[in-house]
Amino acid sequence: MIHRVIATQRRIQALDITELILERSWPEGFLWVGVPHTTVALVLSESDPDLLFDLERVAESFFSSYEPFRHRRNDNPNAAAHLFSSLLGTHVVVPIVHGRPALGSYQRLVFLELDGPKGERSVELRPLPAAQPVESQGGE
Repeated sequence: MIHRVIATQRRIQALDITELILERSWPEGFLWVGVPHTTVALVLSESDPDLLFDLERVAESFFSSYEPFRHRRNDNPNAAAHLFSSLLGTHVVVPIVHGRPALGSYQRLVFLELDGPKGERSVELRPLPAAQPVESQGGE
């Protein structure tokens, strides 16, 4: 497994981190990319600056009609961050073909900070082997 650390500068921030998976060659199969945080999300998305802004804006307001959250009782004002992370997810799996991520023309790996800014956020990259077909044992 490869471990990378990134920093965020805003409370809600969408960052294109595709270069983390493009900077090297990977073994054939799949690449699991995950974050061990409950207030961060990972998505495959287009990385147009306006779309990243829209993603941040939606993350900011998506749960506003549900406020106030009970999670706040313990001085935890980040319930919306946890909820949005749980909807989008904290990992993605990318196929690897000929050593390179097989992404669509506009697909980029976007890291979405939902409770920043944070000086250190972990991103983990783990190659996974391709599944091998199981030979039939015969018989009916």
